[in-house]
Amino acid sequence: WGRGSAEDARLPEVLAGARSRGISVAAHLEPYAGRSVASTVDDVAYLRSLGIRTFYVYRPLDLPIPDWAAARAALHVGGATLFAQTALVGAAAAAGFDGIYTYDIVVYGGNKFARLCKEAHAVNLLCAPSVGPGYDARRGSGDAKVKPRRNGSTYDRMWRAAIAAKADLVTITSYNEWHEGTQIEPAAPGRRLGRYRYLSYDGAYGLHGLAAEFAYMIRTRYWSDVFHRTPPVQPKT
Repeated sequence: WGRGSAEDARLPEVLAGARSRGISVAAHLEPYAGRSVASTVDDVAYLRSLGIRTFYVYRPLDLPIPDWAAARAALHVGGATLFAQTALVGAAAAAGFDGIYTYDIVVYGGNKFARLCKEAHAVNLLCAPSVGPGYDARRGSGDAKVKPRRNGSTYDRMWRAAIAAKADLVTITSYNEWHEGTQIEPAAPGRRLGRYRYLSYDGAYGLHGLAAEFAYMIRTRYWSDVFHRTPPVQPKT
């Protein structure tokens, strides 16, 4: 969310914790107030100085495509890789991005992955579709749209679609966006707060009680292994 944000302040500790466990970190660049292509160039330079080399730019087409194209060299200094959150593959290519991702698992369901990845690969862009376990933001934002989890089958279907689409990477929405109901983070049953109670993942993949707390993390490991065993896209000759 830009320099000076709460996320920016916590980033050094996140990086240190991740690296101590052998985990690399990418940055998701949000549309903060006053964001421009020029400010994004500065953001990327700053984050590169912290060792980050992969960037996911949310809603990049809110800003002019010619501005992105003009800044391509500056954004890629040091071997940075930038993904655009969009289904407009031609626009992402014209703007100079290296790939696309979708993030929104309601608008961009698994039935769209094959077309998007085919279009991306046709113009030499990476395809990183976003999979998720479900969506329910009624309490968080009042959004009436719901994508039910169906005890894990929603997550499985999206993973299968991403792998079948020959995705280069698979992005996940999300680890802990609790207010949108997309989280895969371990969850125990919550206490009742007024008339609300979080019901945990009980029943997901046939698991119950303590065994269900890590249901989506266990399934993520499974699908990650399947993804890495799947032959990659062959380069065009």
